[in-house]
Amino acid sequence: MVKEKKVEKKKKRKLRWQVKLFIVVLTIIIYAFIIGPKGVFVKEYGITTNKITKAMDGLKILHISDIHFGSTINKNDVKKITEKANETKPDIIIFTGDLIDEKHNITNSEKDFLKKELSKLNANLGKYYVIGEEDFEDATTILNLSGFINLDNNPQNIYSSDNSPILLIDKNSSKTYFENNNSVPSFKILAIHNPDDFDSVKKYNFDIALAGHTHNGQINIIKIKDLIIKSKYNKSYQKIGNTKLFINPGMGTSSIKVRLFNHPTMYLYRINKASKN
Repeated sequence: MVKEKKVEKKKKRKLRWQVKLFIVVLTIIIYAFIIGPKGVFVKEYGITTNKITKAMDGLKILHISDIHFGSTINKNDVKKITEKANETKPDIIIFTGDLIDEKHNITNSEKDFLKKELSKLNANLGKYYVIGEEDFEDATTILNLSGFINLDNNPQNIYSSDNSPILLIDKNSSKTYFENNNSVPSFKILAIHNPDDFDSVKKYNFDIALAGHTHNGQINIIKIKDLIIKSKYNKSYQKIGNTKLFINPGMGTSSIKVRLFNHPTMYLYRINKASKN
């Protein structure tokens, strides 16, 4: 009789743990599919350098990537992105690719909507972009008509209130630019979509490199994240040589429509002039 009671208690204890585990797993799944992909967050980085002039001190660069409109991102989400971006009052906005999800058949009204909303993004020193593997003619047309400048083979010297610019460039024009220009701005920014592309141009010693593409795994759990990311660069920030490489987690989703402990996020970089000792 006593033995039977012990067996019964063990069964009940096991059942309680099974129920608790089921609730935890269900909660994580609901969070990942419903809560995780929503919201718009801003993560700020301070970058101190002696390569900028006093006029550039405090420069704010907003980095947006991987909107994937039509995935977990809808019209209301795009409005929130625009509002949140403008709240940061950036000097420069850089978009590193994948505007429209490749599985989404975008309508003409949605194209007009995106053009209207992205045109509202304000940056007094300009808005720039590089394309991702899912950016076809519709995406580039929308971005161009929204006031963005395509960096593809189109390096930009960006001036503030003096004659000392910073350089903003993509990977395709890097070789030609650096091999044919004797005078290169001191502070150099590389904009790429896929972080693995950094390897082909890292010899040019950029100060910062901005990328997207990986979404930082969408699921931010140690080991699982590393299995998901198909890139040798699996951290949101890493220093390679003298270059600070930032990989933006993006706004939308691809493959599976989940985000776990990895909310849609923009990066805001404050470039500060190093003080003299």
